[in-house]
Amino acid sequence: MTAEKMKKSGLPIIITLVFLALIILVNIFASMLTDRFFLRIDLTEAGIFTLSDRAVDFLAEVNETVDVVVLAEESTWRASTGLSMIADILTNYAASSGGNIRVQYVNPDLNVFDGPNYGNSLSTLVEAHSELEGMTRNDIIFISERRATRVPLASLLTQQGLAVDQEFISALIHVLNERIARVVFIENHNESATEQIRVIFERGGFVSSSINLALDEIPEDTVLIVSAAPKFDFLPEEIIKLEEFFALGGNILILYDFNTPELPILDTFLAEWGVAVDHMLVLDEDHALMTAGGEIVIGAHVSEGPLPFTEYAAAFTREAIPMGVHRARPLRAVMGEGVMQNMFPLVRTISTSSFAKPLDGTATTIEREPGDPSGPFTLAYNIRHLTRDADNNQVWANLIVVGAGMFDDPFLSAFSGTFFNATLLTGIANDLNPFGERIFIPARDLTPTNLVVSAAGARNVLIIMVIIVPLLIIVAGIVTWRRRRHK
Repeated sequence: MTAEKMKKSGLPIIITLVFLALIILVNIFASMLTDRFFLRIDLTEAGIFTLSDRAVDFLAEVNETVDVVVLAEESTWRASTGLSMIADILTNYAASSGGNIRVQYVNPDLNVFDGPNYGNSLSTLVEAHSELEGMTRNDIIFISERRATRVPLASLLTQQGLAVDQEFISALIHVLNERIARVVFIENHNESATEQIRVIFERGGFVSSSINLALDEIPEDTVLIVSAAPKFDFLPEEIIKLEEFFALGGNILILYDFNTPELPILDTFLAEWGVAVDHMLVLDEDHALMTAGGEIVIGAHVSEGPLPFTEYAAAFTREAIPMGVHRARPLRAVMGEGVMQNMFPLVRTISTSSFAKPLDGTATTIEREPGDPSGPFTLAYNIRHLTRDADNNQVWANLIVVGAGMFDDPFLSAFSGTFFNATLLTGIANDLNPFGERIFIPARDLTPTNLVVSAAGARNVLIIMVIIVPLLIIVAGIVTWRRRRHK
């Protein structure tokens, strides 16, 4: 075979190999760019993979390293459509932070992760951060040099939609804040269980503790005091402590449920600031959800008010399907004696068919009777008081009274994603934290979407582009070469 023939016969092979090498390099380079800068087109109707403007702005300002540890194998998450979606959003977070957010997937059974500061041991990580106790498979851990926190998978996918932005940004705020706010739960009036409420405030950047208000002093670094549906009245000495705390710019949150009795001393304190809680139960004919246990849901929306939360939640809850409030107590404004007070309704019932009945044996029926007070009702008030703190700085103190803020019964705990209670408290937690950003991002509706690509479908596309197409090109090159060779 002459040199000329070898040149002619070998040229197609060389071209094919070069072309194949270019395809492989392009795929590798494109994959690297996609992971680094999240170069993907979001074709979903709800914009699932497109971060909210609030999240993008926050991530652009992250200037220190945050390690995000997913307690699961990445292959397991990628094999599930829902989990793969969250994994893609995490990739987008890492890209939008300029690489300051580093994501890794770890099998929790192996007790090993890429964390030199903790000896690469998950057990050592938990020992260093007590807030991580109880972490389990599929939890997402956020770690900075200051502190760590965990986001349970169940909190990301609720019946309201995809709550990833709110949960992830709240977790980042918590681990990045220079200072941390303290929320104190009063526990000596037979208050209801507060574990779910504590988690919400921890997501909002707080650390929590409990006190017996009759015996203990309020910690100096306390930003917010919570009384979760007290069953016994306050002592006069306790009210004095609350008044002094409020007078120096502290925030107070009083949560009622349908079991909260009349509490004359606490009621007098609230009335002095302009709000009364009626011994009634709000019902709603238009938005009632009756269960076997006679449970009722009331359609409600957020009213516009001075807190940043209300700016976003008001339009959201009016335009969306009415969000539910469970077993609500109606609140009303009364003539108070507070100086420079401002009262703002936070939550109102939607339908004029809502009505209230006394808290007795007939309270769980929805038949309207002549003379029943009719709605809409106010279910939460924010009373603001302009004052000066201990350093003589002018500040606003907030007294927030909620007639439907509890999580203590199994019905609400099982379906908390359906109800507005968690969303309301999330907004309050973000607004009352004086340190760092205050961000509230409503959950995204997951249905309907214009395009759904499963993890298996994505793998098939990858196989076609990286393996099958190059093989076809090679085969075509060999066929061309053989034909030219026999000419």
